[in-house]
Amino acid sequence: LGKRRDGYHQISTIYQTIDLKEEVVFETTRSRTIQLEIRGRPVARGKENLLYRTAELLRNSCGEQSGVKISLHKRIPVGAGLGGGAGNAAMALLALNQLWQCRLDQDALTGLAAQLGSDIPFFLMGGTVAAGGRGEQLVPLPDTSEIQTLILLYPNFELSSSDAYALGQWDDCDEKAVLTSDNLDTTIQRLLRALDPKEDSWPLLENDFEGALFTHYPILVKAQSALEKAGCKRVMLCGSGSTLLGFGSTKPVKEAVEQLSRQQIGEVFTCQTLSRNHYQQFLSNAGLKDV
Repeated sequence: LGKRRDGYHQISTIYQTIDLKEEVVFETTRSRTIQLEIRGRPVARGKENLLYRTAELLRNSCGEQSGVKISLHKRIPVGAGLGGGAGNAAMALLALNQLWQCRLDQDALTGLAAQLGSDIPFFLMGGTVAAGGRGEQLVPLPDTSEIQTLILLYPNFELSSSDAYALGQWDDCDEKAVLTSDNLDTTIQRLLRALDPKEDSWPLLENDFEGALFTHYPILVKAQSALEKAGCKRVMLCGSGSTLLGFGSTKPVKEAVEQLSRQQIGEVFTCQTLSRNHYQQFLSNAGLKDV
């Protein structure tokens, strides 16, 4: 919606949890140090890592004297617009709030999450969510009636949100604008129509980054075309990129994935949407019951 005076951008977006996941293990230690052990995909280490910063912020907020060892098996691509790092940060807040017995309530945890990143508060809620502000103002939407199967194509390059925003042309915005029942109703109806297989409403879903990023990164145009040829009725960018998602496939998913994999444009994943109820159940099964 435009650039804000604080340097962030005002947005209107829809978040959706999916069943891609990583493994993060938290273990308290007697020393006050924060230890980070990483395997899998390369990510920032030490104090530059979001998990480290999350643990440090929570410990400073609740005055905890214990330390923690965090073991991360990184599976989700980095700089891909898939929220892997944000999801892990939210899990760190929930897990360490219990392990360190901070007893912070949901509002307090959401406030800390917003300090760490605009999309982290969403992962404390899950499901289908409309978001405003810089992405931290959340309004839960009804879960779609059917599970959606998505095909993700990661074109093997990282793209930070700051770089994506720098490539776009954004006017100044009205920072006082908030989500209202009127524009929420519109958002819900557009979403449900776009996901209804009986409707030809795929163009209702838009991503404002696509114009600038598709021009700057021709590989995204190639990836989009590949997904369309693989039978996806609708192809769009995930967040600020670089992953593309395709859905409404006219071909069996396995056949579409095999066709995409042969072209070697990037990594191909399949996933399904995860409702709020199922997401919260997943957290509960992981031992994060006080959500």
